[in-house]
Order: sequence, then C-alpha cells, then structure tokens
Amino acid sequence: MIALGPADPRYPRGLLDLRAAPDPFTVDGDVRVLARRAISIVGTRRMTPYGARVARELATALAEAGVVVVSGLAQGIDSAAHEGALAAGGETIAVLGAGIASYLEEVRGRRRRLAHAIRRHGALVSEFPPDAPAQRWTFAQRDSTIAALGEVTVVAEAPLDSGALITAAEARQLRRPLYAVPGPIGAAACAGTNELIAVGAARALTGAPMLLAALGLRAATRVDDDPDDDARVLDALAASPSDADALARQLGLSTTALAAIVARLVIRGRIGTAPDGRLARR
Repeated sequence: MIALGPADPRYPRGLLDLRAAPDPFTVDGDVRVLARRAISIVGTRRMTPYGARVARELATALAEAGVVVVSGLAQGIDSAAHEGALAAGGETIAVLGAGIASYLEEVRGRRRRLAHAIRRHGALVSEFPPDAPAQRWTFAQRDSTIAALGEVTVVAEAPLDSGALITAAEARQLRRPLYAVPGPIGAAACAGTNELIAVGAARALTGAPMLLAALGLRAATRVDDDPDDDARVLDALAASPSDADALARQLGLSTTALAAIVARLVIRGRIGTAPDGRLARR
C-alpha cells in the first residue's frame, strides 16, 4: 500500500481537476494502472437483471479494448462492472468510501473475494486514511473521485435517489462526457438514468459499440443500427413477451448485440417491459 501526493508523477492527473485533489491518495495494487486510459461505470446497488447485464457487457467490451474500468465496489452495478472487466482479463480500479485497511477488515463474502481480485488485476484506491470507517459523507466524496478518474462516466442503471447521480453531476462539473443507459419507461430502477437523458444531461448509450466508437476504439463485434435486426426483434415479440436471454437464443444473437438493439427500440418507444419484467412490444 502506497500513498501518493499531487507532486508524485504517479498521481492520477484527472484528480487535479477536482476542487480539492485528494492528498494523500492511497493505492493498494498496481500503481501503473492509474496512468492508463479509464472509463467510470456506476449505478444502483439495487440493480435489475437488465442493469447487471448492461454493466457487465460494457465493462467486458472496455476491458477487451484495453481500457481500465473504474467503479466503487458497492453492491449492484459497481460490482457487476468490476466483475465484467476481470472476466475479460482486464484491469479495474475500485474507489472506496472508506480507508483501504478498514474496508478489507469489514467486507465479507463475494465482495471480499472481488476486492482481492481487484488488488491482483488493478488497484483499490482511497482518499481516506487507511483505518477510516465508511460514513455517509465519505461515499458522496468518493463519487466525485470516481468521476475524476474516468475520461467518460457511464450511468448503467439508477433510480432517482441513487448515489450514482452524484457521480454524474460531478462528471458534468468536470466537463467530462456523460452517458446513461436508457431503461423501460415507468421502471423505478432506471428513472434516474432516463431523467438524465430526458433533460439533456447525458447522452443515451445504446450499447458497447457506441461507447467504443466514442472513444475512437474498434468494437470486437460491431453492432450497426440495422433496420433488419430491429424488425426481427419486433417480429419475435409480436406474439408474446420474452425474456432477453431466450430472445437472444431464438434470434441467434449475442446478448451484447441484443442489448444494443433493445436499447434503440426502447428509446424509440417500440418496446417496453411486461409486468413480469419480460420484454414486450408496444
């Protein structure tokens, strides 16, 4: 574990854009990861299966393109993003809302295993003293740090009261590009992301290929805005609703490709969700 100050050449340059750059900034893991290109992915702790899939797919695509994924190691979307990056053999940075030693002492179960995996393939970082416990204000402060570490921030899924919206607001304050993944109209889990898009605070993100294109990177599998693909999905849903995994198998599409098509059709009001959560044609 090492502590970096703003004068250290290893200190993340993006943090200098904050009103008060963390000093010191503690790192447990590979400090070299701080100098690599990074994108922040955040969202709700109470994620839906749709949100989980989106977060993992975006993180996987970024990792495969050599981009570091930054998130907050909270339950839900944050953990899904870290897991997606690691599963693709990539690197990820977890920004903690407590001191690193305090966090590692308290965390249990799945996130404890995930934290140790991140130490091996990225870094745990914190702006708080190693033994500092997590408090409400520390989480809000670390949300700003998450935004500063990424050149772009993506809100994968968030209700109106989500802390991820703090990260979104900070990204805008820093004049960093902000994207939000659209969700079904009326669904509480994505009311915050939908509102970001509706008021023009964030651009609607329709899938990993769009994000990679915005970064000037090539997607592993390009998904174009193909009217034929849209028609196939609409035809498949004409008879009855379907869950996304079953629909992908039926149409012979990858889940990444289907997610991009579904996002487009949701934005256009062509499909939504049935009461049981399945995709349904409007």
